[in-house]
Amino acid sequence: MDPEWQTPINDGRKLPPEVPVAVTLNGEGFAVFMATPRDLEDFAVGFAISESIVSGIKDVQSIALHEHGEEGISVNLEIDDEQFFTAVKRKRLLTGTSGCGLCGLDSIRAALRALTPLSPQPAPKTESISAMFEAMQSKQTLNDIYGGGLHAAAVCCGENILAVREDIGRHNAMDKALGAGARSGEPVDLVITTSRCSSDLVQKAVSARVGTLAVMATPSDLAVKLARENCLNLFSCNRGYSFTRYS
Repeated sequence: MDPEWQTPINDGRKLPPEVPVAVTLNGEGFAVFMATPRDLEDFAVGFAISESIVSGIKDVQSIALHEHGEEGISVNLEIDDEQFFTAVKRKRLLTGTSGCGLCGLDSIRAALRALTPLSPQPAPKTESISAMFEAMQSKQTLNDIYGGGLHAAAVCCGENILAVREDIGRHNAMDKALGAGARSGEPVDLVITTSRCSSDLVQKAVSARVGTLAVMATPSDLAVKLARENCLNLFSCNRGYSFTRYS
């Protein structure tokens, strides 16, 4: 390999790390992702909640992280047997990627899983959402270290940011943030993300029972349809300043 293509690059900056991360349930392999190796316990919990494997942190009996050298990292969640067997029915058989949260699902029907609509929640003011985006940007520590290349997501309650999480994958960043919120024990009423919004991010927000999702790009038509059907407040903004409410 040409040394110029290896990290660190010539100007001294390092590139964002990416490693295989396996999420296992009760010791059984469930899904593999390419992810940034930080906050992986949050990631596993957030993934389990946002994919409706468990209903909340109360259903996670234990979390164990195992490093496997250059082969990657695994995070095991111990959950109730009934939830485990239900999850296996829609198991992701193939390796997910950092760019697509749907790769490897058994079927298209499984990808568009049924959701339980939220109870309608009052939407936050756009000024408040804008302030959350600005606060999130100031807390993106990995983005500062690597000079970009990472998505960020944050979970908020009222006027406060509870946690900011970063990853090379937008779905991973959102799962990490949702998991951090769940583990904090604090209520979460808003999740914000730097990424575009496809339908799967709406599914994740609804499954995690978060009333409002704000993204930094125009959502897809299916994302808006799902948000309206499930009483999710959905906003997009232009770099945190100009907002459109879709549902």
